[in-house]
Amino acid sequence: MKIIFLDIDGVLNSRIYDRKRNRDELTDIDETRLPLVKELVAVTGAKIVLSSSWRVHWDKFPDSCDEDGVYINDTFSKYGLEIYGKTPYLGICANRHDEVKAWLDNAQGIVDSFVIIDDYRYGWYELNDNLVLTNPNFGLGLEEEHVLKAVSILNK
Repeated sequence: MKIIFLDIDGVLNSRIYDRKRNRDELTDIDETRLPLVKELVAVTGAKIVLSSSWRVHWDKFPDSCDEDGVYINDTFSKYGLEIYGKTPYLGICANRHDEVKAWLDNAQGIVDSFVIIDDYRYGWYELNDNLVLTNPNFGLGLEEEHVLKAVSILNK
């Protein structure tokens, strides 16, 4: 199985998007980024695991999602995308590296390859070769170049 560890803030949105989005509605995800996620899933057959702090709102059982989790599911489903799982919450002192590592350790033997798509630059250590960094400050978050790099990592 191939896995995409997907962040939301800084990947599926950006400063440019943040300046123009409708703040009166739940519009945190820039839907123009989702066709790129769909392309990545279509080309690789990978499954999406939320590694974003947004994962606390999401649950594999739709009735257990809060309003933000429903928003994530609804927005992803518009593009034929679904979320396979989420990284565990390991406490306030844990970092994303630890959470991704814990998910991988728990899934031992079923993951053939994985990619981490995030805008956070530090503390990835041995997972760094599987990291695709976006730039939400000077770019649009996820862009075609990131998809190409992610495909290369997943299909090595």
